[in-house]
Amino acid sequence: MEIILVRHGESVGNALKGEDAVYTGRWDCDLTENGYEQARMLKGNPFIEGADAVYVSGLRRALETAETITDKKLIIDHRIVERSLGDFEGRKIADIKKDPDYARYFSDPTYKDFRNSFQVSAPGGESYSDVCRRVRPFLDDLRKSRHHKVLIVSHFVVIRCLIKEIQGLTEEETLSLKVPNCTPIQISWSVNG
Repeated sequence: MEIILVRHGESVGNALKGEDAVYTGRWDCDLTENGYEQARMLKGNPFIEGADAVYVSGLRRALETAETITDKKLIIDHRIVERSLGDFEGRKIADIKKDPDYARYFSDPTYKDFRNSFQVSAPGGESYSDVCRRVRPFLDDLRKSRHHKVLIVSHFVVIRCLIKEIQGLTEEETLSLKVPNCTPIQISWSVNG
């Protein structure tokens, strides 16, 4: 099976920088105009064309991307929604850093790398391990399908976890994966193995 993974175009959450930067997670925000332009550039891309199934996260930024790059019917699957950042979602990073209830997430070595951890998560959120557990049943269902070429439009952490599960990567290899917005990642997956 051929898998084409596409991270959504630049979202409002991605575009906020400096003092306005937020923890996006599942905060349901739209694409920016730049994000729409990134998606329009993929329309007609040979990697995308010919997909016999298009799976997409239910978050607006992924849906807007998928609707822009393909006219095919979209299959919304909530197992490929972005990692939850729990209490931090949609909140300014600067505000969270000032909140004494969350001080350990910025000072304690056990917690401060929660954004890139397989063990630690934001309060009420998911770790990378949680996301990997969530995407496994999705991949099991794909493996059982009769699809030959599948387009998946999703999110940064989910795409990293999908690649980890398909290719059997280590945690370190997974965390080193680059997943730019609207850049197709093609994987040949032997579903019989």
